[in-house]
Amino acid sequence: MKKRANPDSEQNIRRIDTKPRAKKQTHGFQVHFLRGGNTVTRLFSDNGYGGKEGARRAARKFRKSAMGDLPERVFRGPVSAKKARGKKAAKGKQTRGRR
Repeated sequence: MKKRANPDSEQNIRRIDTKPRAKKQTHGFQVHFLRGGNTVTRLFSDNGYGGKEGARRAARKFRKSAMGDLPERVFRGPVSAKKARGKKAAKGKQTRGRR
């Protein structure tokens, strides 16, 4: 079953809320991203920034400044199905032409 996205989360910013029955409570926004060999993670607690909205603003400001200092993202994921089919079809055509 797919986990539901938190409506308070944004790109590279996650909302962290521990369950009420946990011994320690954590409430805030976590900024997290990878660029090249660099990993950036920082938590902005609701308590430290005057509430939920203050923590959200601080997280957005940090994300904007930190992203400007790092290189662009390079996607290294799987090839999409359309691209894969196109390569196989092109490969097949080349093989037929050589016969």
